[in-house]
Formats: sequence, C-alpha cells, structure tokens
Amino acid sequence: MSYMAAPVVAQSPDAPDTIIAQENAFWKAYVANDSTSLTNLLSTDFINVEEQRWNRDQVLKFLQVFHSRCTLAPVEILNPKVAFLSPDIATLVYHATESPTCGKQSVSGDTNITTVWVHRDGRWQMHLHTEASTTPKLLVK
Repeated sequence: MSYMAAPVVAQSPDAPDTIIAQENAFWKAYVANDSTSLTNLLSTDFINVEEQRWNRDQVLKFLQVFHSRCTLAPVEILNPKVAFLSPDIATLVYHATESPTCGKQSVSGDTNITTVWVHRDGRWQMHLHTEASTTPKLLVK
C-alpha cells in the first residue's frame, strides 16, 4: 500500500503581509459601508462570533442598519500575529480600538480579534471573525 504525502508548501516571506492587507481591506470596506467589497471578502460560509453568531447575510444587513445612524472611525490593527495552519488557511490575531459614533454619542472600546482566512477560488476570503471586548485588568498587589 502506498501513501501519498501532502505537498509541503513554504509560505513566502510576504504571506503574513498579504493576510494583514486583507484584514485592513475588510475594515476599510466596513468603515466605508462598502457592501460590494465586503461580499467579495467574506466567504459564502462566513460566520461572525461576538455576543451572537451571524452569517454573511446577517452581517451585511447589520452593516446597512448601523450606517443608517452611526459611523465608525478607521480601525487600526495593533500587534498582528499571523499563523498558517496550511498553505490555504491562515489565522490572524490582533488588538484594535473601535470607535463608533451614533448621533452625538461616541463610544470607544478595546477589542481582541481573531480572523480565519481561507484561500479559495484564487483569493483569500474571510471564513471566521471573532471579537471579544477587553476590560481593564485589576492590579493584584
């Protein structure tokens, strides 16, 4: 019985930058309410996990409602870490500050974010996006 080994493909040195660029493109489209770009960035089986789980259509619908009364300042990706689970699957973990303004009320929050990107149909697509709000940590003496 012969076994076929899966090919090992080394990631190019700029591969992490490609994933970070995709994440930046996601945030740019999100801030700009660009549903066409978001539709191209989010895989058809995309899932968003925060307090609730939403699929791609639910996120796109939320975006329209959000932008009808709120704006979001550009989101900066801080301290990104990219790991490739395979040549076609990458995870990105980072910290960000999100600053939405709804009417006269502005809220700013620190968030830890994880995104899973998959390479399908010749392009990187967002498969899973999670956000967890961070709270100030108490100092223990």
